[in-house]
Amino acid sequence: MRASSVRWLLASLLICHAPALRAANAADPARFEKAILEFEAADKDTPPAKGGTLFVGASNIRRWESLPKRFKNAINRGFGGSHLSDVAFYFERIVTPYTPKTIYLNAGGNDLHSGRTPEDVLAAFEAFVKKARTAVPKAKLAFISIPTSPARWNEVADVRRANDLISAWIARDGASIDYIDVISLLLGPDGQPRPELYVDDRLHFSEAGYDIMASAIKWQGAINAHIKSDATAPPPANPIVFVGSSSIVRWKSLAQDFPGLPVMNRGFGGSEMFDSLNYAHRVIIPYRPRQVIVYAGGNDLNAGKTPERVIADFKSLVARIHIDLPDTRISVISIAGNPKRWAQVDKVRSTNQMLEEFTKTDPRLRFINVFPKMMGANGMPLPDIFVADQLHMNEKGYVIWTEVVRPYLK
Repeated sequence: MRASSVRWLLASLLICHAPALRAANAADPARFEKAILEFEAADKDTPPAKGGTLFVGASNIRRWESLPKRFKNAINRGFGGSHLSDVAFYFERIVTPYTPKTIYLNAGGNDLHSGRTPEDVLAAFEAFVKKARTAVPKAKLAFISIPTSPARWNEVADVRRANDLISAWIARDGASIDYIDVISLLLGPDGQPRPELYVDDRLHFSEAGYDIMASAIKWQGAINAHIKSDATAPPPANPIVFVGSSSIVRWKSLAQDFPGLPVMNRGFGGSEMFDSLNYAHRVIIPYRPRQVIVYAGGNDLNAGKTPERVIADFKSLVARIHIDLPDTRISVISIAGNPKRWAQVDKVRSTNQMLEEFTKTDPRLRFINVFPKMMGANGMPLPDIFVADQLHMNEKGYVIWTEVVRPYLK
């Protein structure tokens, strides 16, 4: 046989059996022993506190450098290139020693990429859960769905299948395991992965991608609760949707304050402007509102974001809504001044000024300025309109908001 023919035959065999070969080569968890030893050495130097929030998984966990800033008492035990089966294998060394209060698991994509099946991934997930229930039975467990990426878009069917199997298993199990879906948040209106969410390799997350991850982890439970409530209390047609942070969530008298108007409360406490953008496709757009009232930004500034970032996220929120609902009016309530965060008042004023200027660029937008009405003659926040935390309003505060907001509702 000619040498060229032999090379062609060998190449053909390698292509035909590549998935099996990749799976075989990836089967030995010992290839990560060095990474695990490094974790253990780091623990000796700086022992992490017990009862923290543990993140385990593959490279998108390992590369999450901003994790400690986003989650209190976060412990990162991701190791790049790992399979879900590897994470389960090393459970006793990367989970058990920390006695975590919460465990976030994100792995499985590398299993599929190596040629393993969605059913294999489910089996690995089951093995992880079994160990968790034995070793750390009080820990809250959450599975972050296997993400997709431009680099592996050809594998998306298997990714969806594996996620569906795990989601269905969690639903059948009936225990308190959270399933956090991120795939729908990673796709643009064209149904393709959004390129800005990935670094140059088109596989791993950029910081914008981690914004998506953090938002999903923090707020998907609240979003799901809103959707579930629609089954028992169907939303009105063509409503006015109020969305944003805790000052919206705590506005319990919303319907009474605006009688005769189809107002809906879709706030989620502690959220930032980006979170309303991230979940617009679930808490705003499906209701096809005539008007959206947004209150967010204060938590952003408190978390260290700049006024420019708040404005950028609001602009993106407006653009996202108007893609599907071009006639919908959008009003933004100014960030309120409060005693608790008075040291940030200059940033609050700057952000409010930029929000007001932006709303002047489009007749569908309005700026609702509650800030001056919440101030006393001395220029400081009125002392009697806040609850004990000096951050959130009491009924007197909402009376002020109602008076200011009412003229803008139609």
